[in-house]
Amino acid sequence: MKKKGISYLLLILAVVLLLGSAIGSTRAALTYYSDNYVAEITVSQIGVSLLENGQVVSRRDYNQNEWEVFSNRGGDSASGVLLQNMIPEGEKLALNKQYEEKLTVKNTGSIDTYVRVRVYRYWMMDGAKVTTLSPELIDLNFVNEGKWVRNPRETAECTELFYKGILSSGEETAAFADSVRIDGEVSSEVKVETNGNVITTTYKYDGVEFHVDVEVDAVQTHNAQDAIKSAWGVDAESLGIL
Repeated sequence: MKKKGISYLLLILAVVLLLGSAIGSTRAALTYYSDNYVAEITVSQIGVSLLENGQVVSRRDYNQNEWEVFSNRGGDSASGVLLQNMIPEGEKLALNKQYEEKLTVKNTGSIDTYVRVRVYRYWMMDGAKVTTLSPELIDLNFVNEGKWVRNPRETAECTELFYKGILSSGEETAAFADSVRIDGEVSSEVKVETNGNVITTTYKYDGVEFHVDVEVDAVQTHNAQDAIKSAWGVDAESLGIL
């Protein structure tokens, strides 16, 4: 008997990383969830993990009607920490420097799936978005274009990637990103004010936070064409996902 598609929120990861640089308080946030479209398959077979530089940031599997969670934060928290080892000890964030940030997804469930990743990049200050700074100045280096298909409808803030082909149970995807860099161009964004003989230059990035949000979701392979169209609003065959 077929069941209607059900969306399950797996977990939300948020991390605040104070880098002690001229950019100030810098935060990267990760939103992570899975959509399970059920058809003669139970949700207990779904499981997925996020890996950063080969280490599991978080994992959540549904087993025997219960969620089993793990995160690098420890305890029973479903919220892990991203970028915690980005800056070497004793150093500060350097503009234009590439920091290793290899991100992959692993199927830790017992059924095969198709996988999508959405990456959001933006700047924040005092709880509000800063629109005067380009998201592209947060340079998350996307890789393996032969394995990840980009949605041509993406925006500067949101990059949508579809893993090409089936991710079998126990398998890990090729990386969709391998490094992160804050473009030095951010330092050219300034505000100049003149008061008599005094000229004041203020960098627009003073006190801002950079944000990187990643959403990962998956659909089962059963009736995949319809499930992908329903869940993601795209034609899987035309994009070359199947």
